[in-house]
Amino acid sequence: MNMRKKTKNISFFKAAFIQFASRYVNVFVQLVLTAILARLLSPEEYGIMAGLTVFTSLFAILADMGFGAGIIQYKQLDKHDFGGLFIFSLILATILSVAFLAAGIPIAWFYREPEYAPLCALAAVSVFFNTVNMVPNGILLRNKRFDVIGIRLVATTIIGGVIAVIMAVNGFGTYSLIWNVNITAIAIFLWNIASIRGQISFKQMDMFKPVRLIARYSAYQAGFSIINYFSRNTDHLIIGRFFGSAPLGLYDKAYKLTTYPIQFIPGVLGSVLQPYLSAYQDDKEKLHHYQMLMVKALAITGSWIAGVFILCGREIVLIFYGDQWLACVPLFTILSVSIIFQMVMNVTGGILQSAGRTDLLFRQGLAATTIMLLMLACGSLTGDVTLLTIFVTIAFIGQTFTVAYYTTYKAFDHPISEFLKPVATTLAFTCIPLAPLYTAQTFLNWKTNTIIIDLLIYATIYTTAFAIIFRRQFTLLISFIKQRKK
Repeated sequence: MNMRKKTKNISFFKAAFIQFASRYVNVFVQLVLTAILARLLSPEEYGIMAGLTVFTSLFAILADMGFGAGIIQYKQLDKHDFGGLFIFSLILATILSVAFLAAGIPIAWFYREPEYAPLCALAAVSVFFNTVNMVPNGILLRNKRFDVIGIRLVATTIIGGVIAVIMAVNGFGTYSLIWNVNITAIAIFLWNIASIRGQISFKQMDMFKPVRLIARYSAYQAGFSIINYFSRNTDHLIIGRFFGSAPLGLYDKAYKLTTYPIQFIPGVLGSVLQPYLSAYQDDKEKLHHYQMLMVKALAITGSWIAGVFILCGREIVLIFYGDQWLACVPLFTILSVSIIFQMVMNVTGGILQSAGRTDLLFRQGLAATTIMLLMLACGSLTGDVTLLTIFVTIAFIGQTFTVAYYTTYKAFDHPISEFLKPVATTLAFTCIPLAPLYTAQTFLNWKTNTIIIDLLIYATIYTTAFAIIFRRQFTLLISFIKQRKK
């Protein structure tokens, strides 16, 4: 009991630090495991897994249905309500896992690849356990047990990853990646159940009461998640359907590399925002203040990361994936341009959830998805994966305007220029060191052709110039964090 109380009193910055540290370790572990697996599996095998992940991601959204966020938002829910929600999740898990198993044949037809049918049958295991994880995970987030979540994240990643490597070495191909997902989902479920003992009661429970209570809030959240799913995954669907598994594998690897920093920084903030900022649901100005602070910080961070990725894309791909993945370098470089925009957009969900405006979150997701689908339609007509990737990047840039409109203007009654100005200014100043370095590297061919040396030279020069340009902003941010620490 004392431990729970202590955990609840943890400050936002301490919670963010715990999540940051665990995500940092987890990203490092993932990169090591990926570097090993990328040398054991072909782009085509990874492409098949990427195609399957598109559908498992959809079922993961259907599994949560926005109830995880609802458990955090509605403080009046008790252990009897959690018991009812857990029974509901068990029923839903059974339905979804059977449905996913049955979907194997249509998915195999869609991709024109028979191997998807047995893979879907195997992946149904992860669908079941991801669904029953909805309530335990929501309780941990509600109780701000970020220490448990952080340790769990790293431990389960290692367990699943080691098993995948062993299977890949023994020639299991794509099946090794499926078992990675299955083992991880099972391990997370067991860890969650052990961590919330006594917080779920099946006595005097009413399954429908808590479902009705959070249905409206969760409906908008689920709607946003489904819409955002199509925004994030239609590119994979199109490439897998019309270009084949190998091009999809190359695109997916390039895409995944750009998502690591997004998971690492705004992903961490997004995971801890709602449990803390939901207390300011009726204070628009305070929420807007926190949003703008994060936008400015994430714009600077995203610009620096994007610059390093653009300058050192070839070296990064060779280090993490090996030379059989060199064809994904142009795709990685193009997608890196979008990192700054994805960074500042990634905390939108946490901000609007905290404001209780999941209706605006739904509308923003609808507008953003429309932009992405239009750009993908244009890109698919070119018949070229590189050109399609350019259109995806343009879509991410366009989506930034929807975030500015629905958060800054609609939710907080401030002009959208307050959101867009720091992003545009940061981008402009980033080009000062980036443009000449990119010119020297790409057009003048100023390279040593030694991977590590080229990486260190360009990353160091760029980072030094970047730090000088943004030194004032760094000082102000550090000062603010020190003042807010408890």
